[in-house]
Amino acid sequence: MMAEDNFEVETEGSAIAAFTLAQFAFWGLIESGVISTEKAADMLEQGVTALSKGDLANRKASQMLQTILDMVQRNQRSSVN
Repeated sequence: MMAEDNFEVETEGSAIAAFTLAQFAFWGLIESGVISTEKAADMLEQGVTALSKGDLANRKASQMLQTILDMVQRNQRSSVN
C-alpha cells in the first residue's frame, strides 16, 4: 500500500511540474511575440471548450487552462490600456 501511495504522489507531482513548465513555456512564447495574445487566447478557448466536455480528468484540465486563459486575457487588456 505504501509503494502505491508513493507512486500516486510521484505521478501527481510529475503532472504538476509538467503543467507548470508548460505554463512558463506558453507564457514565454507570448512574451517573446512568437504567439500573439489574441492567438494564445483563441487556442486556450478552444482547449477549454474541448476538454470541458470530457471525463473528470479532462474537465479538471479545462479548469486549469481556464486559469491560464484568464491570465492571458488580463495581460491583453492591460497592454491595450
